[in-house]
Amino acid sequence: MTTSWIRRIVGRGGPAAPEAAVRRVLVTGSNGAVASLIVPLLRAGDVELRLADRTGSGDDRADLCDVSDCERIVAGVDAIVHLAAASKEADAASLVADNTIAVVNLLRSAVEADVTHFVFASSMHVMGMYRRDDRFDEADAPRPDSHYAASKIHGESLCRLYHERFGLTVTCLRLGSVTPHEADSDPGAWISPEDVVAMIRIGLSLPRPSFELFHAVADYDGSPLPASRAARYGYRCRRHGGSYQAAMRKVQAWWHDNEWARTRRGASFAAGTDSSGGQRAARGLDIR
Repeated sequence: MTTSWIRRIVGRGGPAAPEAAVRRVLVTGSNGAVASLIVPLLRAGDVELRLADRTGSGDDRADLCDVSDCERIVAGVDAIVHLAAASKEADAASLVADNTIAVVNLLRSAVEADVTHFVFASSMHVMGMYRRDDRFDEADAPRPDSHYAASKIHGESLCRLYHERFGLTVTCLRLGSVTPHEADSDPGAWISPEDVVAMIRIGLSLPRPSFELFHAVADYDGSPLPASRAARYGYRCRRHGGSYQAAMRKVQAWWHDNEWARTRRGASFAAGTDSSGGQRAARGLDIR
């Protein structure tokens, strides 16, 4: 961080300028699995999207570990939806570039470019060591289930730092299993793309400066989880997950021989295994 940059931004976070509508939104990780589901829904709204991905082409190609790329893609946008990340369990060192350095570069570029709103894709794995029958909400302490989850907690902390020091309005979405249909998701952890987009839209419209954490999991009948904090801003789950008891029966069937995966919300992450049951994560190997 250069001295000139510090001089430019120090002292921000005081009284905000008059609120202006968010019109131009950057979406990172635009070629990823979650983005492929939500970008078409965001396009249906009244915002102009700019897409960026390491595997993109032309102006859409950007490596967030490169500061100059971050500065280029952030220029002229009002808000950022940051979806890009390493999303599998791995050894801690291999997560640093994509889940820490990239976040810092993007936050710094956002503040320098006068971006007003930042939506960060975190994960419910940050609460993954809670038991499946525990009741907890966004005010409770994180209990990460993996190196990946710990990297997401670090990302949330960086977002809070840039909110408190520079007045950036931030929403951290702790995403569950984002799939088109509940049957394709981890049992009891599903959220539909439509409901993710509803939370993103809330994040893009929060008053400045604000910092919010939303648990992004569908409502399940009989679930011990209370409604997401997003409900305070008018969010209502459009696509329910069905019966939590039925989801737990599926959990029992899927992980009948693995107590950690069966009893903890983080499932195979909490058990230190990959989806096939191998003990790679427990040995600290990169399984991306």
